[in-house]
Amino acid sequence: MPKDGTVHQLTSNAIMLLEQLQDYQDILGSVLTLQDTSFATSKDKRKLSFAQYITRVLSALSVTLQNKSEAYSDQYLRAIFRMNNLHYIVKALHRTGLLEIVQIHNPGVESYYNDQIRDQKRVYSQSWSRVLHYVMEVDKPISHERASLNTARAPTSLKLREKDKQNIKDKFAGFNKEMEEITRTQKAYAVPDVELRESLKRDNKEFILPKYTMFYEKYIDAGFTKNTEKYIKYTPTDVSNTIDTFFDAAA
Repeated sequence: MPKDGTVHQLTSNAIMLLEQLQDYQDILGSVLTLQDTSFATSKDKRKLSFAQYITRVLSALSVTLQNKSEAYSDQYLRAIFRMNNLHYIVKALHRTGLLEIVQIHNPGVESYYNDQIRDQKRVYSQSWSRVLHYVMEVDKPISHERASLNTARAPTSLKLREKDKQNIKDKFAGFNKEMEEITRTQKAYAVPDVELRESLKRDNKEFILPKYTMFYEKYIDAGFTKNTEKYIKYTPTDVSNTIDTFFDAAA
């Protein structure tokens, strides 16, 4: 199994084989039709039997890749691996013309792959949960009521209790630690396809930046510490630039 979650050699080999078989689809279609009498009354029985064969190969490939992905202990790397391979398959089907053939037997094949890719993207997005934990503000150091009473004053005029100050420090420290950890981990993930790689980075930014920006702007001038640089290591721009370094193994 590839350590970085990239496309498996089995996937590229299987697609290459199917692409080569296109040159012999009439012959193969005839052989397959003889083996399966259910195509006897079909007008395009050769094409239909060949399309069914490709569908069965792709189905077997998907099951095999799903089983192989269980070897990853990192569930998010597992999602990246599945995503890479599914995306590779659907793009290859388009590129080689195999998609039109498969759709003779299974019209919904492309939708199936796209749904599977979206599912894996959702699983992957959960890798941000520990980062978001520190900026979601479930327990707000400054309540809405206290903040609304100070709307006419500058943020630095807010009177923070020591408990509030420590809470804010802990949140920034926790965010910094988790941001460093997710960066270290995901720089080692590979997403070789440029389109998929950029879409994941874009999704990451849309997922984390609005929440962190609100958190950052709320406390940057709140006067919770005299050592600002110790606790505020990331501006929103820094977070965006850091996300751009993800999946560096594919660069």
